[in-house]
Amino acid sequence: MVARKNIVRNVVTSTALAGMMFASPVVSEAALGDQTLSYGEKHGDVVELQDVLSAKGYFNYDESTGYYGSITEGAVKQFQKEHGLAVDGIAGPNTFSAMQSVNNGQAMRTLVQGDHGHQVQALQEELGGYYNYTVDGIYGPITEQAVRAFQADNGLSVDGIAGKNTWSVLNGGSAPAPKETANKEAVQTSTTSNSTPAKESNTESKSSQASGQEIQVEATAYTAFCTGCSGVTATGIDLRANPNQKVIAVDPDVIPLGSKVYVEGYGEAVAGDTGGAIQGNRVDLFMADQQDALDFGRKTVTVTVLD
Repeated sequence: MVARKNIVRNVVTSTALAGMMFASPVVSEAALGDQTLSYGEKHGDVVELQDVLSAKGYFNYDESTGYYGSITEGAVKQFQKEHGLAVDGIAGPNTFSAMQSVNNGQAMRTLVQGDHGHQVQALQEELGGYYNYTVDGIYGPITEQAVRAFQADNGLSVDGIAGKNTWSVLNGGSAPAPKETANKEAVQTSTTSNSTPAKESNTESKSSQASGQEIQVEATAYTAFCTGCSGVTATGIDLRANPNQKVIAVDPDVIPLGSKVYVEGYGEAVAGDTGGAIQGNRVDLFMADQQDALDFGRKTVTVTVLD
């Protein structure tokens, strides 16, 4: 998803931001998580916290400022709420522990050529010998080729996209049974039992499950205009070039990518993006203005799949 990044590696901290040195007293900086952080603090550890929150899709500001203000506090509260923690806006031991658990898990967003940022850097590092190039955080042709090679060697669908299954294997999991094989077996069984063509059967099944379906979802909003955001969705829509386009991020297992949908309070849109945190009955609505996205907050809305 263009505005969602989930794991940070080798974060560089500094007390110099945007070409300016903070005038406040120097604070002794420790590794992120070694000290509790709260509203009003200003130092390098806050930069790290903001980078981690940004990589996970919670801190949607243009840059990591190093100041623990209302936006940072709100991002921490949102993370705490979604991970069953006490919602106090203070980054303490429990919050950092939950962040580390997410890092050690497989909550990684789908990455495609054109993406860039901390999570692409993490991908390049995880690819090891498949990626023999500078770890630059840019998902270009070399990274895509490395992903394809990894997928081919590990029994994955070779599409050059770092999706859920690719991340799973990179993190030590096993490759799932190929869907193509399962579909062929189902088709053979269907053909044996009756004469209905497999292609028509699959099309009818998808249509009956999706078209016209109304789904209650939890909705948040995001913007493509943020640090580390490529502006290009998982389906290739350039949101920076088309800021007025209505696009939502979805879980493809719930709402098929490419579907036209109607979102209560948002209008007609296309399901053109994905995100690591967008799982189950959750959607993320693209908004060109960052403040509009922040003001939207979190709401329960009805999504109607049009086709």
